[in-house]
Amino acid sequence: MKSKLVIFFGVLFFWSCKNDPNNLTKKIEVRLVQNVNVEALSILKNFYANSLGDTLLIINSDTLITYRFFKNIGVPNKLIFSDKGKLTALGDSLFSVIRNGRAYGLYPNDYHFKRLDTLENNFFDKKDSAYNVSGLAEFEVLLTDAYLKFGAHVNKGRFNPDTILPEWNPKKLDTNWTAILKFGLDKNKIKRALDSLEPKHDGYHFLKKALATYILENEKLNWDSISFLNITDTLKLKQEIKKRLIYTGDYNDTLKLNDSLKLAKALKSFQKKFSLDPDGKLGKYTRQALGLNKEETIRQMEMALEHWRWEPGKYPEKYAIVNIPSAEINIFEWDKKHKLDTLVLNSKVVVGKPDHQTPTLRSKINYMLIYPYWNVPYSIAWKEILPMVQRDTNYLHKHNFEVINGKGEPITNLGKLNWKRYNKEYLPVRFRQRIGDENSLGICKFNFNNKYGVYLHDTNSKRYFKTFYRYQSHGCIRIEKYFELARFLIREDTLKLPYDTLNAYFIREKQEKINLRKPLPIYVRYYTASADSSLKLHLNLDIYRKDQQMKLMVYGKHPK
Repeated sequence: MKSKLVIFFGVLFFWSCKNDPNNLTKKIEVRLVQNVNVEALSILKNFYANSLGDTLLIINSDTLITYRFFKNIGVPNKLIFSDKGKLTALGDSLFSVIRNGRAYGLYPNDYHFKRLDTLENNFFDKKDSAYNVSGLAEFEVLLTDAYLKFGAHVNKGRFNPDTILPEWNPKKLDTNWTAILKFGLDKNKIKRALDSLEPKHDGYHFLKKALATYILENEKLNWDSISFLNITDTLKLKQEIKKRLIYTGDYNDTLKLNDSLKLAKALKSFQKKFSLDPDGKLGKYTRQALGLNKEETIRQMEMALEHWRWEPGKYPEKYAIVNIPSAEINIFEWDKKHKLDTLVLNSKVVVGKPDHQTPTLRSKINYMLIYPYWNVPYSIAWKEILPMVQRDTNYLHKHNFEVINGKGEPITNLGKLNWKRYNKEYLPVRFRQRIGDENSLGICKFNFNNKYGVYLHDTNSKRYFKTFYRYQSHGCIRIEKYFELARFLIREDTLKLPYDTLNAYFIREKQEKINLRKPLPIYVRYYTASADSSLKLHLNLDIYRKDQQMKLMVYGKHPK
């Protein structure tokens, strides 16, 4: 006997035309449990039959961008996530992963979670004692899309690293990504499949574990950001700050100190977590850090996990990483005995100002120049140096600048130049700073090819290395331990270039170019959150607001 179909009032309609993606599916119910799978499967097949070719499927005005890969994971014309109106073990496992997507630093609602949750809660209508078979079919399709999309995002992220805009580009994914996801379905090992698509780097997994720990430890705690504009009462402000520092574990009430000293000590502890100057004072950047609430801190970690997914699958045996938010460079070397990356050099760096940002990039340090000239970029020449020269021509002599003509020759008679005529549109000369300790590039420049024209160098201005706020350059990277880096770079070439010879080069003021036998890969990156092997969390200010840009696109209208 055929089942009786109960068709409810038409807020939803079956597609009647393949080219009308705005039509919605009817809600169809059956009462007999033995007919549930048959009817749901019939609707499921109708979904696939009404797809726009092999690449596009639209369900309830939702374009399923992964549809072209459904066949790759062996999705058959049968129900696999539900059986007779209930989730299968496979369906339950996958739905649980989507529900808890934040464990991967992903946002569940990007994977149809709200709709899936609504459908799952309404598989069976107790009032009418009927099964929502159209809902079961829709659940099947949406969960398949969620699985593929989640797997792709776990593998290589959601954004284009250069533009920081959302991107769907399957070509950048690991070539075996769908085969791994198919294994997860076939063997009912969903989590194992997804985990195997994640980055293999320790830094990623340390941070992922630190995120899980942070969420668990703060599950019952919820604090908002401190609004310094709205609190004018000094006593109330101190109470709010104390409350926040208790939440973050920085305030120790057992110390035998007065309240002001306890608060200052707690602020120092908090400041260290953000790599701020631990002065115990409520300065501009400490206020900015205190402006993060719990949810924003979690999202900051999630964005850092996103950055990790853009990294290459494997690093070279030796490499350098400049992290812009923490303003430091780390040199790593592969320890074959212990099979891990070992930190061999750490140094503070100065990176670009927020309005002159250092770009993220990947390159190789191929040579170093001892006692370099500084050829002033055109933008700096007309914006900064030309106005100074127009006010005082002696500025050039004071700062050791040469003026170079169109033939690349130094101009000896500067008195003949009509500086008042020169401007942004007409500047027929360029400026070059002579070699020496006064040079803005310092004693050593490390060159790596890149389209931005930035490089790593020493500096004659060392004062910024004494502060946390090392975002002061025009885009290039100034390194504090330039000499230690130079020694590391020639370590495998000391027969040809002994350390004593290198030392002599640094003493005498004569330009020397040293080509490296083995160029050092260098990565310039942007991580505002990281964790070490003990899962200790390190946070930095989102100085260029890159993470803020991504968070707005991920969460949109969901500020908390």
